Amino acid sequence: MPERSTRLSQIEIRSLYQAALGASSSGAGWLPPEPAQLAPFFPGYEIEALIARGGMGAVYRARQLSLGRTVAIKLLPFDLGVREDFAERFRREATALARLNHPHIVAIHDFGQADDGHYFMVMEHVEGSDLAARLRTGGPLPPDEALRIVRQVCDALDFAHRQGVVHRDIKPANILLDAAGRVKVSDFGIAQFAHEETARGLTATGTLLGTPDYTAPEQLTPQAAVDQRADIFSVGVMLYELLTGQLPRGVFRPASELAPVARGIDAVLARAMQSEPGRRYSAITELTAELVESRPLPRRGSLPRKLALAAALLTATGALWWFTRTPPPFTNSLGLTFFPAGTPGVLFATTETRVQDYEAFSRVRGDAFSRPIFMNYDGTQAGWTMKNTTWRTPGFAQAADHPVVGISHVEAVEFCDWLTQHERGSGRIGAADRYRLPTDAEWSVAAGLSADAHDPAGAYPWGAPFPPPANAGNYAGEELRAHREFNALPVIGGRRDSHPCTAPVGSYPANRHGLRDMGGNVTEWLHHEGDGLVTVRGGSWWHSAANDLDAGHRDALGEEVRSFVIGFRLVLERSAKQ
Repeated sequence: MPERSTRLSQIEIRSLYQAALGASSSGAGWLPPEPAQLAPFFPGYEIEALIARGGMGAVYRARQLSLGRTVAIKLLPFDLGVREDFAERFRREATALARLNHPHIVAIHDFGQADDGHYFMVMEHVEGSDLAARLRTGGPLPPDEALRIVRQVCDALDFAHRQGVVHRDIKPANILLDAAGRVKVSDFGIAQFAHEETARGLTATGTLLGTPDYTAPEQLTPQAAVDQRADIFSVGVMLYELLTGQLPRGVFRPASELAPVARGIDAVLARAMQSEPGRRYSAITELTAELVESRPLPRRGSLPRKLALAAALLTATGALWWFTRTPPPFTNSLGLTFFPAGTPGVLFATTETRVQDYEAFSRVRGDAFSRPIFMNYDGTQAGWTMKNTTWRTPGFAQAADHPVVGISHVEAVEFCDWLTQHERGSGRIGAADRYRLPTDAEWSVAAGLSADAHDPAGAYPWGAPFPPPANAGNYAGEELRAHREFNALPVIGGRRDSHPCTAPVGSYPANRHGLRDMGGNVTEWLHHEGDGLVTVRGGSWWHSAANDLDAGHRDALGEEVRSFVIGFRLVLERSAKQ
């Protein structure tokens, strides 16, 4: 008797899918194939496990044999694949993801249609869970975490909008969180592209595409124009839910009555969720600029009567900043947000300068600026050395939203000058405004110290004695033990975070001025005029000693030094007319 071929015939493949699908024609009763049953369809992959399923398909964890990496394979049920509307939705998602190479958007590796007709996508595998699961198990999020997550979503959407893509289905279930808490926006299945004059939230058969609780009203109107403001509406709904644990249905209570957030956030949410698109923020960056660190308010009745009345009046006018500062923040052309931080006429960048910011500068100035790092650590020689590394490849993984390192003081100043000229020319800043590095006194005040050059010892950024508590910042902890080159370095015993080296900016809570990483992540260059050594301040991912983490600690280096622990932060010096 001849040996039976192990290759499945077309009839067997179709029978397998039809058996899995059962009698349902909508996908709702679909039983996804077991991993072993999928193996003949994907010879280049080892299918490890089914990790998610629903009426619209299933997702499997797999190992791509050629590259040795873990991926996710998203499979569209066969009976939906033969329906043009669902097949088009699947193709649309693949096309959208192919356009969007961003650290907070799930990456796509491959897309295709198998021999039997079913569609699949091979995507980046995100080890973690989605935001909806986080809400189900933990309830409302702490305000600082909710705002951190939403800012990352906004960053991803800003990139998508600039590429001409509107998501149209933003909701917690489509926001993935990796093991470090970083955001990955997924499911672009009903995305709209800029070349489409109109976009419908309904299929030809009247089936709603989107999730009603999060969907902007214009998406529910056939032939209505839909643009980026639909995503802004959805983000507003999602943020309200993250803060309160409730959806804003019907007449709903202000978020500030249900969560420890400033009353001004109510005006932000109200504007984002306006029924008429023209009354919402016009761009996601405008919403991002108003999402500041939320602060607990005193218990009701504890404010003096006159102060409470003033707060109520200001809230009614939508004044978000009454409780901390004036004027409102400024967002520049790179998407960096600037807040006042105690020095008149000077706004501080809320985060350190990112890789993506310096990349914009490098594209103008050229790769001649990718110079070797002078101060890098060679674990094999147990010391500092000049290695063949640059700011692009400093010796460890860097994403676009990580702080740039390996930049000399001279290059940081050149970056400031370039950005000043660029934004003066575009009219974004005034002719007398300029970007520069902060002075030593400005940095002290922004860090919560006095402007005196001789700050007392023991003034740590987290406001308590050493060692730093969990989530106080990105410092050298036990996580370095797993790094091949840095495993012999001293660490803070018993402390561990998710970032062996640099962390994405905004990963840790802000200080009272709304600034992040004034201690931790990277050490920062300061403003310097004249000859001599240049001051650097702020502990980094590398540092573990109490003295190094003291907010008053300073080091002095040559202006041409490049180190993989040193980056920089901008300030915007505004003219008196601003």
